Amino acid sequence: MKKICFVLTVSTGINYGSIFAAPAIKNNESLKDYFSKYYDVSIDYIRDRDTVDYLVVPKPFTPFENENNLPIIEVPAVLFMKKDYEEIKSYIDDYFAGDQ
Repeated sequence: MKKICFVLTVSTGINYGSIFAAPAIKNNESLKDYFSKYYDVSIDYIRDRDTVDYLVVPKPFTPFENENNLPIIEVPAVLFMKKDYEEIKSYIDDYFAGDQ
């Protein structure tokens, strides 16, 4: 099973960058629960960056270092804010189908 990581919070060296307003780290368990039916899912890039295969990154997003040069699946950030998981899934599915 493909292991994807939703990059919603990253270390910027001085502090943490996030697509969400304060607090920097939000509870994203509903996102993880939804996508766990389809993929092996992580929502903790900082912890899991060495064990995942693909990064799902909101666009636009805080610049971060992709230390492992993992493939990035870009998804409009507004979909994360709206919690439109079905539309986010369509971006991921299109990527895997080769329709990037």
